[in-house]
Amino acid sequence: MNTSEFLMIAGAIVPDRPAIIFDGQTTTFEGLAERVNRLANGLSEMGIGPGDRVAMMQVNTNQCIEAYFAAAQLDAIYVPINFRAKTDELAKMLEIAQPTCLLLGERYLSLVPEGSQSSVSMVLLDGEATGSNRSYDTLLAESSPEQMHFPEAGDEDTTVIMFTAGTTGVPKGVMLTHESFSSYLLANVEPADPEVEESNLITVPFYHIAGLQAALAAVYGGRTLVVMRQFEPGEWLR
Repeated sequence: MNTSEFLMIAGAIVPDRPAIIFDGQTTTFEGLAERVNRLANGLSEMGIGPGDRVAMMQVNTNQCIEAYFAAAQLDAIYVPINFRAKTDELAKMLEIAQPTCLLLGERYLSLVPEGSQSSVSMVLLDGEATGSNRSYDTLLAESSPEQMHFPEAGDEDTTVIMFTAGTTGVPKGVMLTHESFSSYLLANVEPADPEVEESNLITVPFYHIAGLQAALAAVYGGRTLVVMRQFEPGEWLR
């Protein structure tokens, strides 16, 4: 099963249910699907297509989830990058992943090697875009909310390249297929149900398999995902 269908299914069953609560703002499943369409259309206009790698370097935000589903819609490959990576580690991960596009927070811009800055299309998730960099919000605002791309990737096609921790050496890119996620979720998670409302609090970073899989499970299950940037005890208790 192509993982892009997780959002399509939930959006059809519970369109008005909150999908993501982040930073005091709520996005419904219908609204999430619209933002994903806008991002996919914008990335397509930038030349992103099947097999291209779309890297993400940012603390947990709604944008991480949007970027995953937008990449899946384009049959591209999502590459979450450890935002705690040092400059040399980041350079190695970018060398391995060979992303066509890098979405990142402004604070991480200075960590990107100059060679990568000139060869990769960069989209700033916050702050003010300068030069050839694009603004995430502007990209969405200028793109159509209609779904214009329909994925054709199969179960065995790669949907994510996720890096190992690198505790014993250089981080290694692990290729995960659509089936890597769908086989687990279809066996263990009930699909969205209009009569059942649940919410999940996410504190695990989305660059980690536990964080990304939890997010996909919540979307498929029609659950509300409450996203924390990073784990902070006081905020968690609230």
